[in-house]
Amino acid sequence: MAAQQLYKSYLRLCEKWGVDSAKKGRDLGEFIRQQVGKEFSQGGSTNIQNLKECEQKLASLNRLANNQYGDKYRWTKPVTASTLSLEECQRVLSTAGLQEINENKLSLWEKMKQFINKP
Repeated sequence: MAAQQLYKSYLRLCEKWGVDSAKKGRDLGEFIRQQVGKEFSQGGSTNIQNLKECEQKLASLNRLANNQYGDKYRWTKPVTASTLSLEECQRVLSTAGLQEINENKLSLWEKMKQFINKP
């Protein structure tokens, strides 16, 4: 794949990925955009040192963005190891949630329980 095509493919991946504003500075979509900007500093005319590796990374990221493994290995019960629901996990892992948890002087588990039980 030529560098121009590869660049366009990475741009399509970035469009597909999206950015989670609740994870400011810690979002994977944001990180991918930054890396694409670094690797393709001259856009499609950038000279890529290892084309094969770049194509492999793109294929891997596309599999993640398309939720290939989530669809292939469905959960029978949507439960996490912490027994929190998906919504509760998202709330705890948001930037605001992590800041609030870190402000308390409790153990991590106690902080999470306290944060979840908050109205």
